[in-house]
Amino acid sequence: MVQASETMILKDEDEFLEAMARTLGMGMPRMAGRLWAYLAICDPPEQTAAQIAERLQASRGSVSGMARLLEHVGLIRRVTHSGDRREYFSIPAGAVRTLMDRAQQQLRADREVTEAGLALIADRSAESQARLRDLHDMYAFFEAEWPAVLDRYHQTQTDADRIGARKEASA
Repeated sequence: MVQASETMILKDEDEFLEAMARTLGMGMPRMAGRLWAYLAICDPPEQTAAQIAERLQASRGSVSGMARLLEHVGLIRRVTHSGDRREYFSIPAGAVRTLMDRAQQQLRADREVTEAGLALIADRSAESQARLRDLHDMYAFFEAEWPAVLDRYHQTQTDADRIGARKEASA
């Protein structure tokens, strides 16, 4: 029987950044996760590379490389402001959707690899294939279910937006 875990308590922002770096990974370097996590909580929401590097105690080169990676996959955006030569980074609207779409792509890739693995060991006994088959079946299940889960989530967000708009209009 699996016991419920205790609620995670983080003692400070640094612990949060590290925890998010571990969970946001999806094959990305931890520094990319730390950068994204910081942009999720920073104030103001746009930060320069120098500000990010100082807060994360990282080199500007590391921040620049991770920013390129995150920008390439649509998880952050880079903008400039008129009269200011610096670039500012932030999390664009829709980045959460992008993150969840990446999760779906990862599920598909994981299912495809386990499927190829099963084909590779097809001549072995069912018993020796069982562990990989369990993993494959789990990936296949979540890959199939993920779009409906995302649709339900987005519907709740749309409903919440409509309720919020009605409340604002009536105030």
